[in-house]
Amino acid sequence: KGHSYEVDVWSLGCILFTLLVGKPPFETSCLKDTYQRIKKNEYIVPAKVSTAARNLINRLLKANPADRPNMDQIIEDPFFFSGYLPPRLPTSCLTMVPRFDTLIKEPVSCADGDIGTGIGSRKPLFDVNEAQTRPMTADSERREMSRKPDRGAGDPDYESRPETGRENEEETRDYYLTELCGQLSSVVSAKPGERVCMQMDECEDPAAIPIYWISKWVDYSDKYGLGYQLCDNSFGVLYNDSTRLILLSNGDNIHYIERDGREHYHTIRLFPESLAKKVTLLKYFRNYMNEHLLKAGANMTPRDSDEMIRLPFLRTWFRTRNAIVLHLSNGTIQINFFQDHTKVIVCPLMAAVTYIDEKREFRTFKLNLIEKYGCSRDLASRLRYARTMVERLLNSKSAGSNRAKSAAS
Repeated sequence: KGHSYEVDVWSLGCILFTLLVGKPPFETSCLKDTYQRIKKNEYIVPAKVSTAARNLINRLLKANPADRPNMDQIIEDPFFFSGYLPPRLPTSCLTMVPRFDTLIKEPVSCADGDIGTGIGSRKPLFDVNEAQTRPMTADSERREMSRKPDRGAGDPDYESRPETGRENEEETRDYYLTELCGQLSSVVSAKPGERVCMQMDECEDPAAIPIYWISKWVDYSDKYGLGYQLCDNSFGVLYNDSTRLILLSNGDNIHYIERDGREHYHTIRLFPESLAKKVTLLKYFRNYMNEHLLKAGANMTPRDSDEMIRLPFLRTWFRTRNAIVLHLSNGTIQINFFQDHTKVIVCPLMAAVTYIDEKREFRTFKLNLIEKYGCSRDLASRLRYARTMVERLLNSKSAGSNRAKSAAS
């Protein structure tokens, strides 16, 4: 029968749902069942989706084509006016949800005559594009962002309000450990270190450097926990009570993560009294690392930073006789070897490994190309070791999950 514009509107609803949720609205494991759900208009919008987005999706996916909005009505929908529209998103969005606790604020008049701040209403895209006569540089945007206060409009508890939803969703995953184990197992099984005509240069891909890695660390777990610095000059501590505190690279914003994954945002100057000791320890770790430790991967250029970044946190770590193993919440696993100070950083999302040798020189290789062209025996042995460590992490996570299930039953 063909189709008209109403079908395009329905398609926009599917696209919007997919972008916000991560999968299509009617998707099932069976194509026949998918078509049945489409015919019955059966879909569920997760609770994490905002009310404005939920309402727009429902309008776009109306079963009766005549009930769907036209393009003029769509562009006037509250979804395009409410909230904050960032001019760009940080590279970290490839692995972590962006953070909006420090949004650009606009002056508003308060009842007492003072000038307060509020999150301005979002304009439609064409208005933004017309108004922005010159491009915003990173420096100008950083200056504008640095002027914004830390509280949301009309919400005195904004700084300490926990975010929920994302953590529960992440806890159902294994932080890419299964994917990482599969990638490493595939490479190791190809025996890349035994190739007669090894072509290591063919494997190199500088663009695949990890988004984040740990550049410094200090183990004080006999009393407090493990402190670390990320490549963007942010700092974090994984405390012995399994809570985490992160200080962003701007030296001001701090991000506190409770044991159950709830997140709270504060500043280094304004935080609850209950965090006083942990903030003091964070400062101690930061000062010690700045004064006494060399930065791993100092000659590697990290990706662009941004004020909306939600940093990955140190999920877990352990020592072996030969190395320290550090696993970040974005899936990256880093292994620092004690004897020769070499390091491997494996990122499942980039499907690549970065090797820092004894001379502190680094090279980044795609795992599938190592499988194809081979690599040095030194790197091959470290990839085997990394695979073993990932298997250990998977086994410990599985054992912990089984213990939790047993306790609940």
